[in-house]
Amino acid sequence: MTVTKRYVVPKFWQIEVKAKKYVVSPVPGPHSKMTCIPLGVVLRDILHCAHTMNEAKEILKKGFVKINGIVRKEHGFPVGLMDVVDVGGEFYRVLPRKNGINLFKVDTNDAVVRLTKIKNKSHVRKKRLQLNFHDGSNLLVDKDDFKTSDVVVIDIEHNLVKETIKFEKGSLAIVTAGNNTGLMGTIESIDRNLRTVVMSAGKEKFIVPIKYVFVIGHGKPVISIGE
Repeated sequence: MTVTKRYVVPKFWQIEVKAKKYVVSPVPGPHSKMTCIPLGVVLRDILHCAHTMNEAKEILKKGFVKINGIVRKEHGFPVGLMDVVDVGGEFYRVLPRKNGINLFKVDTNDAVVRLTKIKNKSHVRKKRLQLNFHDGSNLLVDKDDFKTSDVVVIDIEHNLVKETIKFEKGSLAIVTAGNNTGLMGTIESIDRNLRTVVMSAGKEKFIVPIKYVFVIGHGKPVISIGE
């Protein structure tokens, strides 16, 4: 397992920079290194389920932790945007906040779905369509009713599409990166040539790159978005 010097990791890891020199690095996976948190750090430093990394490893070895419904035992597994973390029946969702991402506790009903943003689409065997999502996962569908930047609400247990939130004017969205990270607002207009979106939150309007806009509902979010 590779390690990283503590002073170069993102602030949202919530670790003590001067406590030790190194910290576990996230392994290659569904999220990039600077937009995720290693699962061991989640258990030890954010949720405080363990006092040491060795204790975190023991918890993981026993299969007590699931990410999006799948048991994960690697302490370097990357946890990122919109992931649902199940620690022994306690559920958390990873959401964008001002300094990056953070985990927020959710109830059982909220934890049965995950939101995935469509990055691109591709045709595979037998002319089926594959949706490729922001978290590295993908899904085969029979009908092409989806567009890039739409968000698909997926039933975690059955891996089935429950609904699609369209990336369009009037949709409610949250900003996932940049100066406005964590802000929620309504899409006022979309400029696909400039790849930007004008969003409004109350009387304030701001421009955000399309790649940082994550639609979460119409009128109200389909999930709890934390405090």
